[in-house]
Amino acid sequence: MTNQIENTQLSFGQKDAPVKVEVFLNLTCPYCATFFGIAEDVLKDYLDNEQVEFIVKHYDKPREMLLNGTLINLFLDYENPSRVKEILKELFETQGQWDQLNNQEIKNVLAEKYQLKEEPQNTEISLNVTAEAIRRNVKMVPTVFINNKEYQYPTELSADELKAEIEAALTSKVV
Repeated sequence: MTNQIENTQLSFGQKDAPVKVEVFLNLTCPYCATFFGIAEDVLKDYLDNEQVEFIVKHYDKPREMLLNGTLINLFLDYENPSRVKEILKELFETQGQWDQLNNQEIKNVLAEKYQLKEEPQNTEISLNVTAEAIRRNVKMVPTVFINNKEYQYPTELSADELKAEIEAALTSKVV
């Protein structure tokens, strides 16, 4: 049914779960922060029950307001996805405190608060996610795909809508 999912460095849940929720996001985007918070709440039980795989793709979209998110993405340790998820959650929750900092101030926060260093392989990961976004015609963040069905901002998904879409996807999987 689904094509092979690309760029699964930040994948949570079972790889063979019947429902795939992919999100292209950027840490500096306030709409992404809202979606991430909703996803954290709504997806928890589905992840625990192995019904959903949640794949986060940090999109380093070349837009001035998103550049701090791009800088942070260079420091995320993709070898440790569960820690990255916790850092993403905290950074989204505190977005207003760091999103206007300059490059050096952000690097200091990442080093001091999270003990992160620049990860050389992240440039290639970023380029791969960007190439995928271009192929899939992702123009805005957040863009969410639920089993390849696209929800692109300004179509925002509320918690109820996200839950309804996952339930519908699960129901369509039952034969």
